[in-house]
Amino acid sequence: MIIIKNEINISYPRTKYPILSNEIDTQIKKFINQFMEYGKEITDFDFTYTLDITYDEYKNKNYLSYVFYTSTYTGGAHPNNQIFTINYDIEKNKLITIDDLIVNDTTLLTLSTESRRLLKQNQNIGKDKNSLNMLISGTMPNKDNFKNFVFSENGLIIYFEQYQVAPYSSGSFKVLIPYNKI
Repeated sequence: MIIIKNEINISYPRTKYPILSNEIDTQIKKFINQFMEYGKEITDFDFTYTLDITYDEYKNKNYLSYVFYTSTYTGGAHPNNQIFTINYDIEKNKLITIDDLIVNDTTLLTLSTESRRLLKQNQNIGKDKNSLNMLISGTMPNKDNFKNFVFSENGLIIYFEQYQVAPYSSGSFKVLIPYNKI
């Protein structure tokens, strides 16, 4: 007999901005749908799958930013943790992505250089050849490496998922780059 139990705990904001609320709903539903598909693959044991989503909110001037932390456990050694961000310009009634932020190669190179410099200050990153390679690869100047960001009062916070700049055991990382450096 196959018994699949799903446990879902989700916390997410409701806003007064329809475009922003729709994007949040779309992303949350995407994670729920992916999670529900996992149970269809199980063949012969009793197990509880879990999906947890929490968030933090940031506001700076006319920007409203959210970082979402997802944790999905479907068996194995550890849960699958992911981070995604949503940024919204209240004044322009527009979602902001990395494409809006990166206006030229200089900006992307600055994000790459600064984040790598800041991450190297962490004792868990880049201390051996393999983790140094992960750090270099995860901070190369390409947009996908910097897609998870928020606008905070003190600067741009860039989030790096597990495995992006260090092994899973080191966790996920974030760096704060002051606006005057970008």
